[in-house]
Amino acid sequence: MDVNQRLSSFQEISKTLLSKIFSSVPRTKHIVIEPSVIRPLERVCSVSWLKGNGIEKIFKLEGKCPNFGNSPVFYMIFNQRATFRRVVDQIRSQIDQENPVKNRFHVIIVPHYQRCFDDMLEALGLCSIIKLHCFLWFPVHLDTGILSLELPHIYKKLFLVHDYTALHPLARALWNMFSVIGLPKFQIAVGEYSNKILRQIDLLAAEKGETERLNPEVGALIIIDRSVDYPSALLTPGTYSALLNEVYGVTTGMVECKESEDEVRLNPVVKKQPVKFTLDSNLDSIYSEIKNLYFTEVTSSLRTMTRKLKSEALESRDMGLNEMRHFVQKLLQPAQTRKKLIANHLLAAETIANVLGPRYETQREIEANIIQNTNRASNFSHLEESLCTEDDPCVTLRLFCLLCVTQKLTDSEIKNFWRKFLHQFGFASSSAMRYLINANFVPEAGVSGLPKIRFPKFTTKEFYANANKFKQIPANPEFADLGHPGCASYVFGGIYIPLVTKIAGMIVSGTPIEEIRSKLEGLGMVTLRSGDAYPLERRTVLIYFVGGVTYAEIAACNLLETFTRATIVVMSDRIVSGNDLMKQMLS
Repeated sequence: MDVNQRLSSFQEISKTLLSKIFSSVPRTKHIVIEPSVIRPLERVCSVSWLKGNGIEKIFKLEGKCPNFGNSPVFYMIFNQRATFRRVVDQIRSQIDQENPVKNRFHVIIVPHYQRCFDDMLEALGLCSIIKLHCFLWFPVHLDTGILSLELPHIYKKLFLVHDYTALHPLARALWNMFSVIGLPKFQIAVGEYSNKILRQIDLLAAEKGETERLNPEVGALIIIDRSVDYPSALLTPGTYSALLNEVYGVTTGMVECKESEDEVRLNPVVKKQPVKFTLDSNLDSIYSEIKNLYFTEVTSSLRTMTRKLKSEALESRDMGLNEMRHFVQKLLQPAQTRKKLIANHLLAAETIANVLGPRYETQREIEANIIQNTNRASNFSHLEESLCTEDDPCVTLRLFCLLCVTQKLTDSEIKNFWRKFLHQFGFASSSAMRYLINANFVPEAGVSGLPKIRFPKFTTKEFYANANKFKQIPANPEFADLGHPGCASYVFGGIYIPLVTKIAGMIVSGTPIEEIRSKLEGLGMVTLRSGDAYPLERRTVLIYFVGGVTYAEIAACNLLETFTRATIVVMSDRIVSGNDLMKQMLS
């Protein structure tokens, strides 16, 4: 069994853990699921599996409480205080205060619950009536070499709020996984939170015992903070899968857009074509062929596939009876399925071209200037112009953050921009300035009267020093062959190479350990453990991103796999785009 087959088996372990929770109530029961939990839960278990484990009816958590009769009820929610309070209020409305029934109401909280939840139940006298359960599913296998915990809010809790309670479930998830595939002996942690997670894994191993596997299925582990390489999340990507996430938004590996009425906005908005498909190469052969292509190559590839289908249809007209019977029995259904898949991707590609087309080339040129540290004045002018031309505040804020990371802005430029931003998009986002400081985009000096927070910086001079050290900025991006890429920078149109591919490339190519260590030291807090496991015997690398990974970074890692013939598995708490990070900033 290869490593990807082993990773796809995690679903069965998750079902076993969930089954134990349901078995605490032997009778038939109902379940109420928070809407944002539904999509990840579908990747863990099916409706038929829930029915087989005693679930009679499934409800969505809404404002109005359904009538459950006297049946036991399970709620399943993410670890959010407001959502938990809402569930408690629903349960209180169903309780007979004089004769409350025990072991009837259960709340499953993903991935863990806070101490304040117990305090809330105790204050309301509900400790014996409502039973709390923790459920941390094993990483969801979204596609070949892609794992996700599908936990929202991790970026906000860690990088924006500095809530360290989010670290334990991340460490626990990795430790659970290593109990199955073995703990890699070669380990690198880059960034504050990555180092804390690695230490918590050590504590779990000391407390619960290390894995019994003598030969881990993964040769190296890289844990890296999202903040260490912000440009890879902020730059506009060029690959098909990444642009799908930019335009449609991808939830648990699913793209879904339904027919909707046009929104009334200041500027014209291109209507998105309704599509629904899963970003899984094993289920969608068309996606498998085009997912990592640069977008300009996608349409021509789909056009070629369409021509091939058309020629097959024409050939079928001249078939004899035996040939026709064989065609209908063996080839017709696959051809119809392929036709449907191509149609879906053509609609998606058309939407991407229409939505991003008007500003894509300009955006790419500005971002190239920013990364190469040129035309600072015109870059800032374009930023201010976007306040008037863009309806989406995330687009403008994202460009502002990229400028802050790379080209140092003065205090007056920051204050002037922020004042105009609030006037344009509303003062409800004023608290985002605190998040900009916490996430290290804006220096503390940019706002007076706020307490100073010690946080490692990866901006301006430090950014270019590290980028030059790792050779992340190609000298001649205009010569990049986007159709037949020979460099991972193609995912950003040839202007920037994701940092993680450089780190993973050094490891699989056997770069001397001291050279790796000296380069990593400029990135902030770094832990490197090699022992006697380097150079790698098993050329399989697991990369865990704390705070989200992008499809562009995954595509870059896939290209590195092709060049080195290594196996790279990318894992995170969630697959994100730069807009997702900005939404958490503005929420």
